[in-house]
Amino acid sequence: MDIGIIARRYARALLLFACENGHETLVYEQAQQLLFQYNELPEFRHTIENPMVSRTEKIKLLHNATAGADTCEELTKFFYLLLEKRREKLLAFILHSFLFLYRKKKKIRQGKLVTAMPLPEETLNELKALILKRYRGRTVEFKTKVDPGIIGGGILEIGYWRIDASIAGQLKRVKKQFIEKNRRIV
Repeated sequence: MDIGIIARRYARALLLFACENGHETLVYEQAQQLLFQYNELPEFRHTIENPMVSRTEKIKLLHNATAGADTCEELTKFFYLLLEKRREKLLAFILHSFLFLYRKKKKIRQGKLVTAMPLPEETLNELKALILKRYRGRTVEFKTKVDPGIIGGGILEIGYWRIDASIAGQLKRVKKQFIEKNRRIV
């Protein structure tokens, strides 16, 4: 059984179904929330994958993990299909595939910004505007992370594009230059 092929088929079917009903953005947001819960709470994952737990309990848990009572109809039907076909263990793979396909369809780029301190909202907006100039016609989603280990500055990653303007990165580069220079001397 090839997990990747099965997950892509379910993800593609979910995306097509959501697009037909015009709720693909809502399904995308709720799928992100569900995947976050699935990854962050091991007990939730184990309960969903447990064959001893009834389907109705699993449906309730999945609804609570997405948006509570406001779970969209497409995702609800998807949950029933997933549980009927006993594909609970593939849920994370299916959600990842769905998010990938949605981002590809909507031309969304993911970005990650790591800074030593939290940035003000104004600075973040200016940075997003600069990046949007580079990626005309695309949307950019940012995830920000604060890591005091980089000492200062920041690291920006978007796709294959990476800018390391951190002090820790500069120190590593200087150290590398000294090591290379000293090897030539010895």
